[in-house]
Amino acid sequence: MTTLQPLLLHGAFAAYLIAVSLYLLHLMLRRPWVWRSAFTLVLGGFFLQTLCLAWRWITAGYLPVTNLFATQFFFSWALAATYLYFELRYRIHAAGLFVMFCNLLLLGSALPRNPAIPPLIPALDTPLFTLHVAFSFIGYAFFAMAFSLGVLYLVQRRVHSPLLPDLALLRKLNEESVFLGFCLFTLCMIFGSIWAYVAWGYYFSWNIKGVWSALVWLFFAGMCHAKFVRRWQGSGYAILSIAGFGVVLFTYLGIGLLMSSNHPLD
Repeated sequence: MTTLQPLLLHGAFAAYLIAVSLYLLHLMLRRPWVWRSAFTLVLGGFFLQTLCLAWRWITAGYLPVTNLFATQFFFSWALAATYLYFELRYRIHAAGLFVMFCNLLLLGSALPRNPAIPPLIPALDTPLFTLHVAFSFIGYAFFAMAFSLGVLYLVQRRVHSPLLPDLALLRKLNEESVFLGFCLFTLCMIFGSIWAYVAWGYYFSWNIKGVWSALVWLFFAGMCHAKFVRRWQGSGYAILSIAGFGVVLFTYLGIGLLMSSNHPLD
């Protein structure tokens, strides 16, 4: 089974790579079969990623998201799932190009890393850890989707392409992405607080990761309010979505790579 993991990983990456290429081709040919083929490949890549995630989870006996490879892989899986949700519900078609390109970069940057599953430290050996991390990265995936939709909104506002959803739909999808991401990230914070209290006797620690996670929550809580403020609707909301994902990336990668933190996953 150890030889199966690389095959699944590289198979998923190849499927996403060809899908992105077909989405690009669709922009030129504008043929329905092209985007249908791309979508089929995304489904195939997601299926391979799901098999790999299930195998790693069963092998480890816990959700394996305790190092950079594992979190990037799970983030990529969650982002693909998020895209599929919007595609199946709203038929966004060519709008999937940008988000799947982001997913391709995310998975591609994980492949050179060591996929070995490290032993679980006692503080993480609890279902609260699984819930905390799962809701965190699924929330991140919705924020990444909001980032992609924000970029597409600004592009569509300028080019008015028939290949992209209209501005009203892009605005609606952007707001939905932010709201769902905020709800999931709120659950992440709740389960993380309970986990911290059980493990260390306090609900919140002023370590750098905890502070920035709170800032992410506050930022997107503000965005959930901003959609009702006229001056922040449309382009303003799209810009906030892009800025918010920058905060997410810094919280996820910047702190671990550039700063020291006593958070157990850093």
